[in-house]
Amino acid sequence: MESKYIAAVYVRISVSESKEENVSTSIVNQKNIIRDYCLNKGIQIYDYYIDDGYSGGNFDRPSFKRLLLDIKNELVNCVITKDISRLGRDFIGTGEYIYKFFPDNSIRYIAILDNYDSLIPTLSDDIIPFKAVLNDMYLNDISKKIKSSRHDLMRKGYFLGSTVPYGYKRSLIDSRILEIDDYASSIVKRIFSMKEAGLSTTIIARKLTHEKVMPPNIYNNRDLNKTFFSTIWKPATVSYILKNVVYIGTLVQKKYERVSLKSKRKRLLKEDEWIKIENNHQPIINREQFNLVNSLSKSGHVRRRKYDYLLKGFVCCNECSSTMLVRRLKSSSIYCCRTYAKYRDNVCSMHYFREEILNNILFSNLAELMKNIDINNLVKKIFNATFKEKREYVLNNINTRIKRLSAMKIQLYKDKLEGIVDESDFEIINNSLNSDLEYFNDEKSRMMGIFKNNVPTIDLIIKEGLNIQKKEVIGRLISKITIDDHKMVRIFYKFRSNFE
Repeated sequence: MESKYIAAVYVRISVSESKEENVSTSIVNQKNIIRDYCLNKGIQIYDYYIDDGYSGGNFDRPSFKRLLLDIKNELVNCVITKDISRLGRDFIGTGEYIYKFFPDNSIRYIAILDNYDSLIPTLSDDIIPFKAVLNDMYLNDISKKIKSSRHDLMRKGYFLGSTVPYGYKRSLIDSRILEIDDYASSIVKRIFSMKEAGLSTTIIARKLTHEKVMPPNIYNNRDLNKTFFSTIWKPATVSYILKNVVYIGTLVQKKYERVSLKSKRKRLLKEDEWIKIENNHQPIINREQFNLVNSLSKSGHVRRRKYDYLLKGFVCCNECSSTMLVRRLKSSSIYCCRTYAKYRDNVCSMHYFREEILNNILFSNLAELMKNIDINNLVKKIFNATFKEKREYVLNNINTRIKRLSAMKIQLYKDKLEGIVDESDFEIINNSLNSDLEYFNDEKSRMMGIFKNNVPTIDLIIKEGLNIQKKEVIGRLISKITIDDHKMVRIFYKFRSNFE
């Protein structure tokens, strides 16, 4: 009797597969095949988990996540798919679920058309990894075809981005064609005119915010997690608009690409690899004004900081949590709220604090605290806070490389025994792996020696009583200093509770 098994029926179809209108891969067909199988085997169906329009290249799918949650809550003890490709087409991820996650959670996995049942081992089980590889190859092939098709459309001047550039909208005739948005384009024209008149990006942003003009993220309904700052124009947004060639009718796409099919991380391509189509759509700004405005933005003056303020980067506004700026006056320097300095009215408040006075407050407070603190214990805590995390990160990274190389050596020996690798190739690869292993083992020993001898001494913190007038030491003692609009200073130490 197999009635003890309560099954989660998982069905999936990607967008590209649904466009093919292939009856065999349809959601209805998958459900029918699995339902008939369960009736025949006496397996109880708990629920259907359907991901319609989701790729098998990753497992970031809503119904699959719900399935995993039900497994963890022990609501099901069996997972059934039509075949392995429905579970996933990523070779590594699919294997992880079939051979690790499901067994670890006592889940019976059945792929009907692949004749795979984890409860009943058969000779066909050895073929499953190869089918997973073929599914992965299929995914790569589909990805290349889709990418090639997208690039062809880009070269024809179609806009394939997810968010339309501010100032434009999608054409009702063809959503891939850009048309001018009357309202947003008028704001773009104002931005260019204000810049041409000599206004800075900060002043332009401040004026637009004051007039309650919706910034691009709100206007395009792009900011899903709206905050108070979402409605504020930022100087960086104004600068981006001023530099964007889309406003003179030039469409630039394919600036980034994924580092690999399995990764979400993207890299910036070289400019000659971009797909750039001039005179592609109706411009909002003429080239003369665009070139003039951008020539004004290029300044030969380079600001060089003459003095690195001791507490800069540690002082925060208590009201808006932003890091406070340092402004140099004739006779002194002051910390002031960065948010207010940028946006002015209705955004935070104008409060400031003299740099010299703040330094003295910190020095005197620390001196007072040191009278009642075990200095050796303080040094030990500071060491743990600043070096331990770095040491573990470096050593874990090296250990991971060593484990990976050791696993590769084991697999190489297996391949040699099975005749996959001949003797000459084995010697070359094995020598290379041994060389890499030797290097990382030496590196591990070297790094352990560095960390062992890099313990900070009391002299680093104390010199002639208390020497904290180094930014490096300040970073080890305090996490932050906050100042509110009543000029109340709060110092948060790393080694004890905060002092007010």
